[in-house]
Amino acid sequence: MRHATLLAASLLLAATALAEDVEHKFQTSVPRGQVQRVVIDVPFGEFTVRNGSAQHIVVAGIASRDYDGQRERIWAQKVVNDASIEIVVNGAEAVVRRKFGPDASSWRAKKFTGYDLKLDLPVGIDVKFETSAGEVDMAGHFGDIDIDLGAGEIDLRVPRATVRELNASCRIGEVRTNLGTEIVTREGILPGRTHFYNANGRGHVNVHTTVGEVDVTLTQ
Repeated sequence: MRHATLLAASLLLAATALAEDVEHKFQTSVPRGQVQRVVIDVPFGEFTVRNGSAQHIVVAGIASRDYDGQRERIWAQKVVNDASIEIVVNGAEAVVRRKFGPDASSWRAKKFTGYDLKLDLPVGIDVKFETSAGEVDMAGHFGDIDIDLGAGEIDLRVPRATVRELNASCRIGEVRTNLGTEIVTREGILPGRTHFYNANGRGHVNVHTTVGEVDVTLTQ
């Protein structure tokens, strides 16, 4: 299954290698304050999550889209220049969501603008993804983690001692879980769920993709 996924990715890269795109880089941050949970409400994209400052939530990224011809390039650049991310804090929860200005407010602009995001989050904070498709690369010390993709890849590395309960699964694809004491690999159609329990831990970790790959490592 891994080979099939890699082949599909290679074909996609080959198909898009000649495509040109425009980009817009941005960064935003808010004081952590009383925030205990961060929700990433971005429907699709690439996400890298790491531990950062204890006092701030920081998101940096790139908005991008491809174009066909010089005339469309001018329009596409205006779209990505008006596309970024905002962090909305409501009490103990902070929501990371897309932000579109007037030049990026059309359905077409929102539908086909991609995001590549790097999130620096405080140690121990809870993280929930409300994302349909993409790639999540997450490593560090967090609280509860909830990732449920419709399609994509999840690569998660967290300390074993901090995890109370882990559930890792997919419906079609591969789930590889390094529990520290053993490596469990499941693949195919409805390959089942890998479950881990540690009475001394605190965090509840649930990672799932309907179609794709899940790779979890519980580090020492």
